[in-house]
Amino acid sequence: MRDGTPPKGKEKKLLTVILIVANLLMLVIGIITIPSHFRGTAGKGEIAANTDQAPFNPGQDSEPAVTGSDNPAQSENTQTPQGVKVDLSTKERPNLEDFLWYTEDVFYDGVPTDAAIIDNVQYTMGGWKGIIIYDPDNKHGANAMEFLNVNISGTENNLSLTLDWYLMFISGQGEGFDETDMEDTVFSGKWENGGLWASGAGTIRLTQFYELNGKQYAIGTMDTPDGIPAFIGLVRP
Repeated sequence: MRDGTPPKGKEKKLLTVILIVANLLMLVIGIITIPSHFRGTAGKGEIAANTDQAPFNPGQDSEPAVTGSDNPAQSENTQTPQGVKVDLSTKERPNLEDFLWYTEDVFYDGVPTDAAIIDNVQYTMGGWKGIIIYDPDNKHGANAMEFLNVNISGTENNLSLTLDWYLMFISGQGEGFDETDMEDTVFSGKWENGGLWASGAGTIRLTQFYELNGKQYAIGTMDTPDGIPAFIGLVRP
């Protein structure tokens, strides 16, 4: 997936470490809320936690406050490339297990050979679960992982990607950050050559959409304003 070149042992080990840390943090520690104005005033490596707010502990029975954007909605009917309508669009919040296909396989080896390529934008519309991996080789000292929801809407020549932020984990930090209070970010673009690009606070390029075993997937890259390399994966349902 990464220009067809598998990562070196050290690079793969680094990604594995942050995956393990993120998994543990999602299970056992509190999530500190990032102020809603953070993204407009600070870079990815400049998170300042607001410790005045009560932490959310994923290990407890309680959940983050459910708002209109967090509450899972009825899935939209999406027609697959095979022509069968199924409910795929989702607003369900993502977790690490949703992306093992990406972090353990596709990130290194690319799209499976038996996948059905999605080459029509209408099959991509609606809600997705998303993950962004920043600086996976830690060459910029900014290795991090972010979970979010992504909604694709519009037409082939006028697309919108709405990023609904959820959780962030930064390599070397002993805590995760709850981003649910942050304002959604909207990117605008179009569908080209079997993929889409959209610009906003940087540029997102989703270069491959495909279907496999009843699920839909998308992979690509994100150009960040500060030049930190980032990779993005989407899945639904």
